[in-house]
Amino acid sequence: MSAAYAIDGLVESESGAVRVAPSVLSIRDFVIGTVIALVMISFFTLVSSGRSLIVTFVPGVAMSWVVFFVIFARRIALPSADRFLPLFFVALAVQFLHFAEEYNTGFATLFPDLYGGAAYDPGFFVAFNMVSYAVFTLCALLVFYRGVGFLLVPVLFYVVYGAIGNAITHTWWVAYSRDYFPGLFTAQLYWMVGPWLLVRLLGSRNLSLVAIASLTAVLVTTVTAFMAN
Repeated sequence: MSAAYAIDGLVESESGAVRVAPSVLSIRDFVIGTVIALVMISFFTLVSSGRSLIVTFVPGVAMSWVVFFVIFARRIALPSADRFLPLFFVALAVQFLHFAEEYNTGFATLFPDLYGGAAYDPGFFVAFNMVSYAVFTLCALLVFYRGVGFLLVPVLFYVVYGAIGNAITHTWWVAYSRDYFPGLFTAQLYWMVGPWLLVRLLGSRNLSLVAIASLTAVLVTTVTAFMAN
């Protein structure tokens, strides 16, 4: 019979297997996470071409922070690494496919043009996305293997906007224009994996449905109201 003991949020058995035990966010996590959200909003506003990121990424960060607040306020235990990370990396694999579709169908030009901006430089577009994927990966590993709770904010941003938000916006752009918009086909995969990830984090289908409905209302409003043409 193997013994187990806990050290700083880790559970270790005699076999040597280590995993982070489910834990709740601390006040320190919430405060630092809120600062990270504000920094993200400022950065996306700064690098946005026209209003493109202001009407998509900025509300995406805001809704991610709301989910972060709910997890903190309701003291929702984070799922264990083995319950969350495999599904998270499936979603991240979809993102590489999504990026490939966007890159090859002119998203970097058509997206900012919708919101009064110039085309994103191809080098910047690639670098921005690749660095983002690296950040999402590292943050997820640090949250679920090292218990760095405040880094849940970038992880939530990928789940809330990178997955679910992409599904919403790409579908809406096509419905609104009645024409193909770059990234449409691969974005549909997010309808399956995105909500599943959110349920894993919130531990509630009802809360997840409310969050998705709220995100849909916000994004449809912002991406429609601020179109340049």
